[in-house]
Amino acid sequence: MSRVLAGAGVSTSGVVGRGRSKSMWIQTSQDLAAAIERLQKREPAVLARFIVSLAQDSGPIGEQVRTFIVGDDLSQTVESLRERIGDMRTPTEYEHRHARGEEIGESMGFIVESIEALVLPVDANAAFQLLVAAFEADGLAMENCGEHHYEVACAFERAAELMARAAKGMPEAEVASKVRELMAVDGYGVRRVLKQVIGGASS
Repeated sequence: MSRVLAGAGVSTSGVVGRGRSKSMWIQTSQDLAAAIERLQKREPAVLARFIVSLAQDSGPIGEQVRTFIVGDDLSQTVESLRERIGDMRTPTEYEHRHARGEEIGESMGFIVESIEALVLPVDANAAFQLLVAAFEADGLAMENCGEHHYEVACAFERAAELMARAAKGMPEAEVASKVRELMAVDGYGVRRVLKQVIGGASS
C-alpha cells in the first residue's frame, strides 16, 4: 500500500495489492471511485475502528494515519507533522538501515501530502512554515534515506510547489527572505527547486 489516507483525501498514485487478488487492486480512477463508493456504505464506527487499527503501525503508514486522526485540529496537526519532520533518523544497526531508508522516502511523501490536505486549506502561513521546516531537515532525510534519494527528492519538489501556493497569501518580502536564506545553504542539492516559490509569490 504505497499511499493511504493522503491527509483528508485519497491519492491515486499506485495503490496496489502486493501479491494479493487483483480484485483488490486500485490502479485507475474508476477503481478509486468504486472503492470510495463501497467504503461510503460502511458504518462510521466500523471505519473508525479500522482507521485506528492502521494507526498502530510503527512505520510511515501509522504516522500518516495518526496525523489524519488529529486533522480536525490545526494545532495538533502542525505538532504531529513537526514531530514527524524531526524524526527522520536511521538506526545504527546495519540490517535495519535499508528498510528505514525506504521508510524515510515514503514518510517525506506522506508528510507533504498531509500538509497539502490538512494544513494548507486552513492556514497558508502554517503550511509555509511546515514546508520550511521540511527543507531545513533535508540533511536528515538525504543522509538517512539510503538508496532512496529519488523518492525524497520528488517529495521536496512537491513541497516547493506547495510552498509557492502557500506563499501567494503571504507578504512577498517575507517569503523571498526565507527562501533566499534556505537556498543560500544547499548542501544536498534539493533546495534549488525553491526558485519557483519567489516567482509564485509575486504572480
